[in-house]
Amino acid sequence: MNTSSLFAPRMLAAWLAIAVILGVAALYFGALGEGRPGRDAIGPSTFSRSALGHAGIADVLRRLGITVVKSRSESLGKLRPDGVLVVAEPNFSMQPQQLRPLLFARNVLLVLPKRVGRRSRDRPDWVDQTTVMPETSIATVLTLAGIKGEVVRVPQMPSWSRNDIGPAPAISGPVQLIKSAELRPVVAADNGMLVGELRTSARRLWILADPDVLENHGIGEASNAAFAVALINALRGRNGNVVFDETVHGYVELAGAPWQLLFEFPFVLATMQGVIAIGLLLLATMGRFGAPLPPPPALESGKHGLIQNTAKLFEFAGYQAVMVQRYVQAIVRDVGRQLHGPAGAAEADAVAWLDRVGRARGVDISCAALLLRASDLDRRRDAGTLASLARDTYRWKREIVDGVPGHSRRHRGDSRRSAEGGGRPG
Repeated sequence: MNTSSLFAPRMLAAWLAIAVILGVAALYFGALGEGRPGRDAIGPSTFSRSALGHAGIADVLRRLGITVVKSRSESLGKLRPDGVLVVAEPNFSMQPQQLRPLLFARNVLLVLPKRVGRRSRDRPDWVDQTTVMPETSIATVLTLAGIKGEVVRVPQMPSWSRNDIGPAPAISGPVQLIKSAELRPVVAADNGMLVGELRTSARRLWILADPDVLENHGIGEASNAAFAVALINALRGRNGNVVFDETVHGYVELAGAPWQLLFEFPFVLATMQGVIAIGLLLLATMGRFGAPLPPPPALESGKHGLIQNTAKLFEFAGYQAVMVQRYVQAIVRDVGRQLHGPAGAAEADAVAWLDRVGRARGVDISCAALLLRASDLDRRRDAGTLASLARDTYRWKREIVDGVPGHSRRHRGDSRRSAEGGGRPG
């Protein structure tokens, strides 16, 4: 049977290496979530576990039994009548038509941005450095929301003159506040408002000036967690859900195009692996030119096949040592007949006679030694020992019968009489 590989080893190794590289790349880029332009894996989203992310507050709300939705499309349609839409730290480079429709939900919490971060080289889902944004850039978000006001910062947390939420936050470093005549203070100090409200008959918009109380680095403070939960519950009805809009961070949900997903990065890498697998399958199964080769026969005919199969049967049964023993004994008897050994002699006398004849003819192999080695095969059955004994036995027979090449000797009959110590009496 032909057991050769279908593909050349080098080609098969190359295909496997390409498939492994594509698989690792798909997992790597898929885990980082950088497949779509504008998606910020370390920024202020509920998918981000960096210091600037909001995965922590989403997890806290979920553990409290509140329904949390991380929306990548149709955020307004996912709101319950008494739910809250959270638009957290939108990009100030957005167009007004992208942001303003979200702010006309019934209950909206708009969180202003404050910092930007740089991705860590050691942990791609973390940030290793953050920078506070200019106040003028943050005020642009207020303008996008249609609110006139300014952003101010104070070096430390002020004493709150008004707090309709209840728990007080704990903000370290510069505290970001807003000043606007269009907003009603909800949580405020003399320097400005931390939370301001814009309310009409159809909607209620709250603006959180400093995002530190919601971000992962601040939610670890018990007072911040209590403040954040109380803030959202003050906007949310009894059975309302909390919808975090992630379209403002570049997350877009693919809708109704499963085939298109196969050609989107990083899923296209998995598609390429599938194409490679199909190509290998076709290469292995497609028809060849010419008639197919006949299959090899199950058993070979002739003497060679018979001998080979018989040898395999003996090998399987473990009879090699017995066969070699009987081979040695048969050769010794055959040589005795050919050299006309003493008839009726005991085995020991016959072996001694053969050794005398062998010495007379220059044979350096002893018949007695061969028989001793054969009797010892029960304890040594390795193939090398068996083959060595069989070769030595065959050489002994050839040399004692035909003579050792280059060894001068008398006639065969003279050697026999010499081995017997002279002729027999007449």
